[in-house]
Amino acid sequence: MKRLLAPLFALGILLSACSPTADNGTGPIKIGFIGPLTGDANTYGSDTYNGAQMKVDEINEAGGINGRLIEFIVEDARCTGTDAASAAQKLINIDKVVAINGGQCSGETLAVAPIAESAKVPIISGGSTSPDVTTAGDFVFRNIPSDALAAGATASYLQENGLTAIALITENTDFAIGFRNSLIENMGEDSVVFNELVEPGTKDFRTLLTRLQDAEFDAFIANGQSVAVEAAMAMQFRELGLDHPIFSNNAVVSASLSEIAGEAVEGLKVVMPPSEGADANKFDTFAAEFTALHGPAASSMTYAANSYDIMGLLAKAIAEVGTDGIAIRDYLYGLDGYDGTVGRFSFDQNGDVVGIALELQEVQDGVFVKVSDIAVE
Repeated sequence: MKRLLAPLFALGILLSACSPTADNGTGPIKIGFIGPLTGDANTYGSDTYNGAQMKVDEINEAGGINGRLIEFIVEDARCTGTDAASAAQKLINIDKVVAINGGQCSGETLAVAPIAESAKVPIISGGSTSPDVTTAGDFVFRNIPSDALAAGATASYLQENGLTAIALITENTDFAIGFRNSLIENMGEDSVVFNELVEPGTKDFRTLLTRLQDAEFDAFIANGQSVAVEAAMAMQFRELGLDHPIFSNNAVVSASLSEIAGEAVEGLKVVMPPSEGADANKFDTFAAEFTALHGPAASSMTYAANSYDIMGLLAKAIAEVGTDGIAIRDYLYGLDGYDGTVGRFSFDQNGDVVGIALELQEVQDGVFVKVSDIAVE
């Protein structure tokens, strides 16, 4: 079960959160949420919050967990490590939550991990795909596949289709850098003919992209943290008359992508978790209820479903083993399988999800459409 922890870059924070939270066994059970409710990544922040709140409402309307209602305490981390760390400190040390749904962005989760580890508070992310999350801590779980798998599948697709020379622009965030590093590891450094890093939130890539007009490459990888950034990359790439295939990471999947970038993103491809669950009826029922309450998902219904499942799993764990963080952690590691909206899943010795596959999606007529399933070993 025990994993190597990520470098303890926040030692001061760790020292200030060194005691486990205590639940007195009465009153509401406090569970936290950390995600990007504002900022460029707010599309999947809003989806994951709404999905989680749906499950909380269902549980409370049914009488709660062993007769105790859930008090759901929500914090906006804006997809930044600094805000996420502050949110975790509040949730753990002031609110005394027993578990956290989040972070949603990889940078959020990596910042929260050492704080949760020190306080022995389990966290489960439905959106953090950076490979670094695998070794982030013994109390860190996620029910979405790592980008080590998604980037590997992307690399395989590129190579199988003769797209062996790639141009890559990466936003300087934990998530995007993790995807870039895994992609290069799988393709080989010689395959990368253009590899530029830009600061978070950059929206003007024209100076960089003009260098591609005379370059020889087969595909462009728009590797940002948010739809707004990746849409800008794609639009400016096409504005320069470049007609190469465009690929991206799972942060690009949003209904707003084509609204922003139009024809520039037609044909864009991405490897990501399934657009529907293994049990189509269960997933479709959830999607219909979500849409009735909140309208269509702002990003992908997958993120909302992941978050909904996290709350259901945490409630099940607490009902069976109580609110002690170590007991919840051990329950999650020992889980035989949870029948969630996205399918039946469990966790490996690193807290990474087992049982959730990937698929190739493509923008067709402004909408992301499943092209094929991708097996995950």
